[in-house]
Amino acid sequence: MEEDNIEDADVVVCSYGISARVATIAVQQLVALGLRVGMLRLITVWPFPLEKIREIAKHIKAFVVPEINYGQISLEVERAAAGRAKTILVPHMGGRRT
Repeated sequence: MEEDNIEDADVVVCSYGISARVATIAVQQLVALGLRVGMLRLITVWPFPLEKIREIAKHIKAFVVPEINYGQISLEVERAAAGRAKTILVPHMGGRRT
């Protein structure tokens, strides 16, 4: 797991795989605009970092979870956050937009 700018964040983007690559760029752009956004990149999704998510949830307003699927990891983030922080899924099922 990799963390960036979490200690000062209001929102943490939690991602893995190819979504993390795109999310990293977005987080960097938001931080450059002065927003308090951090990044949590999951290297592996199992075992799920339940305790880490719980700890982060105590200090932030929301997790944003971009996924190229129906949101399986966002459900785990939401469960781990246990109502302390909102979880916002940003799904993308692939394919081409026209």
